[in-house]
Amino acid sequence: MVDLLMTGGLFVLGISLLIAIVLMLANLGYYFTKVPQGATVFINAGDSMKAVWPNVGGYGMSSCDDLDGRRWLIPQKYIANGDSGDMFYNSLWGTEALQRWLWKQFGVKFISWFWPHIHVHKFDIRKGGRRRIKARTEFEGSKDDAPLKSRIVDSEEKSEVDSLLFLSPRPVYVEGVELAGDSSRVNLLLIPVFRQVIPVLPVYYLKGDFYTLLDAAIEAAMVDFFAKHRVAVKKVGEEFEFAGDSADAKNSSLGESPLTYGYWIKMNKGEHSPLENSLRHLNVTPEYLVKMEEAKGKEELVRYIKEELMPPEESVAAPLNNGSDSIPKKVSGMIPNGIVPRFGLALVSFRIVEWEAHSTTKAFADAFLASEKEKQLARGSREKAYGERDALIALGKGQAAMGEEFLKMLTQKGVAPNVAAQVLATKLRTENIGGSRITTYVEGGGTRTSVMVPAGADSAPSQGRNTEKPKKE
Repeated sequence: MVDLLMTGGLFVLGISLLIAIVLMLANLGYYFTKVPQGATVFINAGDSMKAVWPNVGGYGMSSCDDLDGRRWLIPQKYIANGDSGDMFYNSLWGTEALQRWLWKQFGVKFISWFWPHIHVHKFDIRKGGRRRIKARTEFEGSKDDAPLKSRIVDSEEKSEVDSLLFLSPRPVYVEGVELAGDSSRVNLLLIPVFRQVIPVLPVYYLKGDFYTLLDAAIEAAMVDFFAKHRVAVKKVGEEFEFAGDSADAKNSSLGESPLTYGYWIKMNKGEHSPLENSLRHLNVTPEYLVKMEEAKGKEELVRYIKEELMPPEESVAAPLNNGSDSIPKKVSGMIPNGIVPRFGLALVSFRIVEWEAHSTTKAFADAFLASEKEKQLARGSREKAYGERDALIALGKGQAAMGEEFLKMLTQKGVAPNVAAQVLATKLRTENIGGSRITTYVEGGGTRTSVMVPAGADSAPSQGRNTEKPKKE
């Protein structure tokens, strides 16, 4: 029994020592490597690519190639043969279970017995490849006056890396974009988020210099949007007012107008904004989707494009071998095939962090805002006057209704209509003395019939004469 326990203890000790050695080698990069969560590592045999290892939950490499012979990083649900997207499916016999365990527990993967000939590929994302947005609280002095351009700063981390991030937030500053409606200009601070789709393209084909190309694509898209977008407007008096973020051809009561500074201020700039929706067209062009559908064996890539990379209204491409039945609805010629086939990354999210008027139209912007302020103040004054008018009309209607009820009550008690009318007139004239010491008010003389009404709410009639006793002096 003692021998059995010793044997078991030695076995556990040996396994623990083996795991410790593996982890040490992985940290040093010898024979093993640690793949960061949410990133992809590339393995080279000499100077040539041997394997792509993504550590992205629910994603794997496609089982088919695209039109240029490259595999995509897509969700496992789209992969026709799920195992083909698994980096362990062709592991050395007898080691698959151990490799899966090391991967699940420590994120460690065996490189090769022929290390360092087979090794992790390192690449340079160049200066400016890592950026972040500087918070206004980080500025010294007047934080609110800091220009937008100064808020984008390069990260201090090194530019040479050994993995490619699955999601890459990329701050972009675009200066002086012109609005077609009134030629005003604005500066924009944007933060698009890109997703890795074709891992080898930015790393091996573009040699790590891909962020500058994505920046240029976003800037070109901004210029195109501000030049072509139309908002819905309605005519109010002699002027047109903003009526919707996008022109609606189905609504005949609304017109359309190119963007002006005033319309831009009122337009939605957040989630599902026209600007965000327009940028989704950059990922894959409808023409490229048609080519993918016409090719054989690309179904899993076609599904991924339709369901996740394209706007829903554009994801209708021609059926196989029947291109005349359905034509893509909209064509984007800005980047041939789109940024996914060109740069290997897809735009999945987009936000405007902040914007400001460009220096060349700052005076115009200030004048516009001042004019809008005066318009709002004038509108407020008008609404106040309309409210007072409506209150007076309502009061008059209420008093008229009360008078009608008073006359009706008197006539029902047998009072002649003319006498009832005189009583009502006298009552109205005496309402302002309701708080005095007079208890009864009597009118008479001339041809007018004498009438008597209570002078106050608490007064009681007293046989037609004033019952107040005179005071003694």
